[in-house]
Amino acid sequence: MTLPPATSIRAVLLDVDGTLVSAGQPIPGAASTLSRLRENGIQIRLLTNIDSRTPETVCRELGAAGIEVPVDAVFTPVVAALRFLEQHPAERCHLLLSAELAARFAAHDAEAGRADYVLVGDCREVGGYVQLDAAFRRLMEGARLLALQRGRWWQAPDGPSLDTGAFVALLEHASGQTARGFGKPSADFFEMALADLGCAAAEVLVVGDDPETDAAGARTVDAPCVLVRTGKFGSRGGAVGEGHPGVAAVIDSIADLPSLLGSGLGTPGL
Repeated sequence: MTLPPATSIRAVLLDVDGTLVSAGQPIPGAASTLSRLRENGIQIRLLTNIDSRTPETVCRELGAAGIEVPVDAVFTPVVAALRFLEQHPAERCHLLLSAELAARFAAHDAEAGRADYVLVGDCREVGGYVQLDAAFRRLMEGARLLALQRGRWWQAPDGPSLDTGAFVALLEHASGQTARGFGKPSADFFEMALADLGCAAAEVLVVGDDPETDAAGARTVDAPCVLVRTGKFGSRGGAVGEGHPGVAAVIDSIADLPSLLGSGLGTPGL
């Protein structure tokens, strides 16, 4: 896939971890890139698989790093899952989530009652076998499996670490179910952001560091994708065309996005 004409780009869907920040610190040039995009009338939405914290917390953390975005521009699997559950107000979930997210989903918590769903998010606070086995038993009793996201691993500050998808796969294998996923690369997740923007996929550029979530998700809606080398993609030494169809370009970091658009597509002011 090639980059669309610059004049047709109305919005950018940006990943967060590995793209705008790394280990809690801003990627050099991230804030100025966002400013220059806005100056050129390009809308911005953050499309991230962060499933341990609320969008409000993500906003506060980014603000502390000098990257200012409104909370309604932050799309996480939490937003998608809450919208889904609000459409099923009588149904309840067995929660396998961080404490912060368990509080956000409290209105949908089955507690000791019947569970219609098992909702799995970031599992770093899971105590181990007992909690996983309790979730498995709910599934065997008829609950359906929901996954905030299905990432296999993530680039922690001290190296690669298991992500939510690894625990989801465990429960899928044991129960024989296939989870419904809410985050990237789900087409529903990308379409939710497109609807909020009022844009067609061809008018949007997806920018991220993960071929398995950012590039794969962009392909589900036929949007062009640019990968950055500051996160997972760079840690694996990837290159365009090596098993990543749909990637229009690879840049060293988010700081190079304005020049990519400006020099390659002739957008004045970028």
